[in-house]
Amino acid sequence: MARIIPSILSLALALASASLLAADPSTQAPDPNTQAPEASTQAPESAPESSPQTPESNTQAPETTPQNAETSQPSTAPKGQAAAKRTSNYLPANEIKQITIDDQPLELLVRSWEGRKKLGAAIILPATNGTADAPGLMAFVRRNINAAGWASLSLTPPTEPPAPNFATPATEVTSAGSAQLSSPSNKPSQKVKPEQSNKHLLEQEDFLVKSMSQLDSVGTDFPGKRVLITADQSAGLLISLLSQKKIADPDVLIVINPYSEDEARNQAIAEKLAKLTMPILDIQSPDGHPASLETAEQRKSLAVTLEAPNYRQTTLALNLDNESAWQNCLSAIRGFAARMSGAN
Repeated sequence: MARIIPSILSLALALASASLLAADPSTQAPDPNTQAPEASTQAPESAPESSPQTPESNTQAPETTPQNAETSQPSTAPKGQAAAKRTSNYLPANEIKQITIDDQPLELLVRSWEGRKKLGAAIILPATNGTADAPGLMAFVRRNINAAGWASLSLTPPTEPPAPNFATPATEVTSAGSAQLSSPSNKPSQKVKPEQSNKHLLEQEDFLVKSMSQLDSVGTDFPGKRVLITADQSAGLLISLLSQKKIADPDVLIVINPYSEDEARNQAIAEKLAKLTMPILDIQSPDGHPASLETAEQRKSLAVTLEAPNYRQTTLALNLDNESAWQNCLSAIRGFAARMSGAN
């Protein structure tokens, strides 16, 4: 009995000390669950270091692409000037000049001579409704005629009126018409009334007269001969202006698929072209506008009949959607311009 009592007392003391140790937090082993708050509190300390980097990476992109910096700002420029900025995004700044027609800024693209030859300037007027750097043949000529000794001055062409949009109500589709068609069945319907078409053609001619009159100030940097290169409806307009003596005669005229959508004007192109006195190269492609193809033979035969000494017509074997045809055109233009202008 004397041995049992001390054993019970020592066991009770051991249990009591164990309970005291369990209640003391300083003596407890670290619990993995209690470290999560420490990790979560450290995360915000590292987050501010990484979070500013994301905005920096977003703001660095516009610095490497100036085009984005321009377009991201609200534009307050006039409509014509805004169009000029869009083109200047991919063209060298030294190629872009501006002229003002009726208070509207328009592009004039200038490329200087390349090489030793300095023969003069080629004035390029692309087809209507295009730009001064209209893609295709005209842009190819603008960039590649410089090596032959010609600076290039490319004008913004006049625009065409929007095509009318006719709509018939569904209830009237089955109704009989009250009027007869005035146009022949073998001819396309007129887009606009004749008086409206004539008014717009006069406006286009006035636009070109004002544009051509502003070339003198720019052309002084490129003395020498003047070669006028134009295509499609723009060619028809310039032929009309030259025949009326409303613009100065160039030393050489190059027309590519000339035509006018006005039938009377289109039929008059052949006679007007044959009566011009400057050397003329008339280039016709197989894929030219039907109105141009219609008068091609007449343009050639009338020039022979009137004994126009400096008229030459060249018919391409390839369509102008083929880059090989562009090179053929350029070769013909370079040779004819150098030979007929007397520039060496």
